[in-house]
Amino acid sequence: MKLKSLLISSFLWSSIILAAPVDTGHAEVSIIKSKQSDNSRIVNLGIKMDMKAGWHTYWINPGDSGGVIDIEWTLPDGNETSDVSYPSPHKIPYPPLMTFGYEDYVIFPLTLSLDDPNQDIPISAKIDFLICADVCIPETALIQTSLNSIKNDIELNTWINKVPSVLLPNIASVNDNNLELRFSFNEVIENIYFFPEQENIFIYNLNQELIKEQNNWLLKIPLISDSPSNLDGILIINNQSFVIKSQLEESSSSAMDSISIWQALIFAFIGGLILNIMPCVFPIISLKALSFVSMGGGSTRKVRLHALNFCLGVIISFLAIALAILLLQKGGTMVGWGFQLQSPVIVAFLAVLMFVIGLVLLTDINIGTSLTRLGSVGNNDSSYLGSFMTGVLAVIVASPCTAPFMGAAIGYALIQPSAITVPIFLSLGVGFSLPYLLLALFPSLITRMPRPGEWMNTLKEFFAFPMFATSLWLLWVFSFQTTTESLISLLITILLVSTIFWIITKSKSKTIRILSILTVLIIISIQLSSINTSQVNTNTNKPISTTSSEAWNINIENELKELDQAYLINFTAAWCITCQANDKLALSKPAVKAYLEENDIKYIKADWTNRDNDILKILTEYGRTGVPLYLYWKPGLDQTLILPAVLTEELLLNSL
Repeated sequence: MKLKSLLISSFLWSSIILAAPVDTGHAEVSIIKSKQSDNSRIVNLGIKMDMKAGWHTYWINPGDSGGVIDIEWTLPDGNETSDVSYPSPHKIPYPPLMTFGYEDYVIFPLTLSLDDPNQDIPISAKIDFLICADVCIPETALIQTSLNSIKNDIELNTWINKVPSVLLPNIASVNDNNLELRFSFNEVIENIYFFPEQENIFIYNLNQELIKEQNNWLLKIPLISDSPSNLDGILIINNQSFVIKSQLEESSSSAMDSISIWQALIFAFIGGLILNIMPCVFPIISLKALSFVSMGGGSTRKVRLHALNFCLGVIISFLAIALAILLLQKGGTMVGWGFQLQSPVIVAFLAVLMFVIGLVLLTDINIGTSLTRLGSVGNNDSSYLGSFMTGVLAVIVASPCTAPFMGAAIGYALIQPSAITVPIFLSLGVGFSLPYLLLALFPSLITRMPRPGEWMNTLKEFFAFPMFATSLWLLWVFSFQTTTESLISLLITILLVSTIFWIITKSKSKTIRILSILTVLIIISIQLSSINTSQVNTNTNKPISTTSSEAWNINIENELKELDQAYLINFTAAWCITCQANDKLALSKPAVKAYLEENDIKYIKADWTNRDNDILKILTEYGRTGVPLYLYWKPGLDQTLILPAVLTEELLLNSL
């Protein structure tokens, strides 16, 4: 007996020393790694389980029965491992039970963070797992090795790619003891299954009910008991895996069904038309109007072509935004209206651009570019490219604004298939460009405008100051997104740009002017490339509102409803002009503050100045993809109320 024990111990010890796969009885378990660069502090590891035929182990939610893998690591101080990642699971039915996991073979990826990438470290792992066939057996693999002794295995990269990473936009709700999951998918669905991460909540049927609705798909999963507040899991469609993350609402209808495609098209058209008079767009639109006035007495053909080129710039820009959003969503990135202003690089670029436009309008500089021809509205400019680029610029500066009707239309568009999303953005562009389309159809309307004169140059110079104001506002937004050092650097850049523009006005040499403008472009490029987006200011306590508020979190609505606590949630952003106007005209008014305090209504602010996927999830669930969004609830209300996107003091008090 002693000899037998000694032989077994010797065998186990040799397996440990050589880091060979450990035979646990029904599986061979080993640690593998992928080839890394020499100085990398992050190493990809994998727990490789080669099981006997017919045996299986389990996913993070094993289903009706089973257990997940558990690993106890022993590492030197300063080194640590991540949790294991779970590749897409399979259904493993054992009627009447349904389990989720992996049959015959699986690799669980994870990462190892090293304190010193040039040092070999000892690694010890105790791996406990449940392995099943007709019976289930808990087994353990003890592996003791070193980092350099672990075998490189190219198969690990294949299994890393099997871990779902693409986020699928969706709306989840509960209706008649069923989870209803709505989403868009542009292909015919041949097979589908939702694997929830939460245990003991759903009934795991072999097949789940799929319904093709007018503009989307509906998947129904029966519930065992009360639904969770959040939903996490993997949706496998036609063998493609998607990550599902959503907040559940107890509701008999989805926000996706609140409007039809025709209503969305009409809302987008009206919202685009109203966008013309929003504060972020008005200065650019006014400049274009002045350029049309300067054409008074000219040929109707010229007026028509300028108007059409402006409209073309607007419509192509809206379509480009739609396609960019669709591509980002296809890659698993959730984005919404105004998403580009969550990038400090883009905000910095626009701040400098608005300042340069202001200088051009104020100084009459003309160096032959379409941008500087904004300053030649009184000179009968004939650049059709200038009209096109003004349309593009108008759309760029329109992104911080959300007009009435527009939020619901865009929210609807971005959770639909691309065949519906693109027409809605097209309708938005047509609405925005409608006044100029009318001018293209009826160019004689130009004769009804005031006659050209010196007043136009005076007004053109006056419009430089709204451009400077816009630049200041973007600098304010930039201060929320980055560090103080980055803000000072951007201010120095603007100072240098203004100095070079002064040199241009004093020089008559064409060569000096060209060199100066090249210098401006180089300075701006250096500044933008120096912005470290990894140092984004994530301090959400920095006030962008004069009304005191409480911190927001993704579960706050459910928490407050359980306490029967009334609340008003303000989804806002520093770059959202509509949000800031609503704050000044309504939310910050003494009467509103007093009403909230007297009626014990908690005021909560969700700040979306910087990218926050939790906020975007909630916006999507309420049929929106941008701010502002105002949510109000009090005891006695069946559902949360969505307040209008544009508020006044009287309107807000009446709504409350």
